[in-house]
Amino acid sequence: MKPLDRLSEYLGAIERRLRLIALTRGIAVTVGCALGLTIVAVLVINQFAFSGGSVAGARVFLFLGLAFAIAAALIVPVIRLNRRSAARRAEARYPEFEERLLTFSERIENNPDDPFLELLADDTLLVAQQAQPRSVAKSAWMYSFSSAAVAAALALIWLGSTPGYMGYGTSLLWAGLPKGVNQPFYSIRVDPGNRTVRKRSDQLITARLTGFTAPKVRFFAKYASASQWEQAEMGTEPGGTAYQFLIAGVPENLEYYVEAGGVKSGTYK
Repeated sequence: MKPLDRLSEYLGAIERRLRLIALTRGIAVTVGCALGLTIVAVLVINQFAFSGGSVAGARVFLFLGLAFAIAAALIVPVIRLNRRSAARRAEARYPEFEERLLTFSERIENNPDDPFLELLADDTLLVAQQAQPRSVAKSAWMYSFSSAAVAAALALIWLGSTPGYMGYGTSLLWAGLPKGVNQPFYSIRVDPGNRTVRKRSDQLITARLTGFTAPKVRFFAKYASASQWEQAEMGTEPGGTAYQFLIAGVPENLEYYVEAGGVKSGTYK
């Protein structure tokens, strides 16, 4: 094989290894960002009790962040890799080349028929024998980045399977409600819900908080003849943990719901 072809193959081997390093590094950064952004997003939407709007906003934040990470850490570095960048990396690792590799990569790109290239390639190969592609672009970097990517991916999967709000929020962001879960993590169960009662009769409303506590639990009602919601603070059930409110002498049809700590129950009649 001619010195020109041997040196071109040498640079190609370095470029391929650098491309693999860039790929594994980009994947590791992307998966790491997915893990970090997920944790931040869950912490934020937990403050809003996993409301629909907060979850939608967190998903936009998460996927925009991932798109930026993929572009900045994966796509751009891989696109920028070429023979010149491979030559620069080898020159930086082995100054003994004295810019021969860079000169070769530039000349073969601009004037591949330059007769000086054969002499330059033959001279450069003497140094290349002591600078193997594996030492310029080390396999240890690939293994390190690959291990980091796998560890971050496993951590994200584990995070989504853990009990508590962190696991619930992670599953909610990536795949919707966790399997086997039919209701929100934070909810308010209201009794009796929809009900028909006699006019002017009393009706006791009971609310139970699921998954959280709140200093105040408020009852909201709007009568058919009214245009605005009225509210009142609910009292604690005697000897229990539920909250109660008595509607005395229901005069007409009304809608009602209960709200506590940013969590709102369904609306009932």
